[in-house]
Amino acid sequence: MIQRIQSQAIDREIDALVASTDVFVTCVLHVGSKSLSHVLAAIERTKDRLADAGAASDAARAQIITATMTYWSAHPGVALRIIEKLLNYSILTPETVITWALVSRAGNTRGEALSVAYVYEMVFNTVVKVTGRVRQLVAKPPLEGETDEEQQEAAATRDREIGAMRALFAAIEDALASWATGSKDEMMEASETEGDSEGERLVRRWGERWLRVFRRRAAIEEAFLAEAEKERARKAQQQEEGKGSSMQVDIEASDVA
Repeated sequence: MIQRIQSQAIDREIDALVASTDVFVTCVLHVGSKSLSHVLAAIERTKDRLADAGAASDAARAQIITATMTYWSAHPGVALRIIEKLLNYSILTPETVITWALVSRAGNTRGEALSVAYVYEMVFNTVVKVTGRVRQLVAKPPLEGETDEEQQEAAATRDREIGAMRALFAAIEDALASWATGSKDEMMEASETEGDSEGERLVRRWGERWLRVFRRRAAIEEAFLAEAEKERARKAQQQEEGKGSSMQVDIEASDVA
């Protein structure tokens, strides 16, 4: 079936992978449409196939989100839970979700998607998931008895996740700044034909609000990182001092003996 869909898509000069992914995801959602627990179970059974589709291209990952939001358009809360599950399985990436919401979805609606509650919730939940992961890593105390190699590996993981978080905030900044300033292509095209309408002014205000929220969130996370680094350095110093004290006690005990 999938091969036939891909063949027909190629004949019609449509992206074969996107077309087959759309059909496959829609079928999975239909099988689990009875309830949220049913759809989550259906995703659990097909997660390997979904992971293969998601790993194939950015367009395929974006289509997974589009298919999910379209199928559950009457119940966006269920769609958001599904998106969260797909993020947990790494079928989707945080960058894909942000791009879909703030670039594709917002662009297709000329920015009106910024006023939709579930779009904001999707972006916010994704940011919380990423920042929560980073907070767990940076707040994790060094374990006693860790080898230098284990400490280096933990530090590399921590730095990688911090870099990914900062890149995510940068992507959000880039996407929202153009909406807030009215420099988005879709808004400029509308201005040329319709002038500075009330709708465009509303979109700019929504863009400014979004931008303010996520700039504050980024600042909060940077402050948390700074405090966590200080705490980690303090604990490391305490451990070194503790080792020095233990060595001194052992030396004094040996002298007495």
